[in-house]
Amino acid sequence: MATSFGTTTGLFGIAAQQTGFLLDSVSDDYAQDSKTVKNISGDDTGEAYYNERIEISLDGYAPSTSAFSGTLASAISLATAPADHLIGAVTGGTYVITGVTRSSTSEDYRRISVKAKYSPTILA
Repeated sequence: MATSFGTTTGLFGIAAQQTGFLLDSVSDDYAQDSKTVKNISGDDTGEAYYNERIEISLDGYAPSTSAFSGTLASAISLATAPADHLIGAVTGGTYVITGVTRSSTSEDYRRISVKAKYSPTILA
């Protein structure tokens, strides 16, 4: 944890570690779809927003023991749950793994990246 001096008003670092890898960064991308309603002249007269979701990226290092072993299209639980910026609410939905990337280089530890999507209306 960082040692801070003076007035600090921001949040520093990651609050909780995920199981299965050493978390280095977390990214939450809030998204939704939209459709416009047009009149006979083609002008926009209304707009609907729907299908809200959070696309999540967890990046870090693969530990030498008990490494991440999740599979694609499986539900997961997150220790670092995203903040609630949805029109609905981040309650009762499901986090589903959509991608896993593992990488190795000659001068660094093995890295892992897990992509997931949270859908508030889909239950596991």
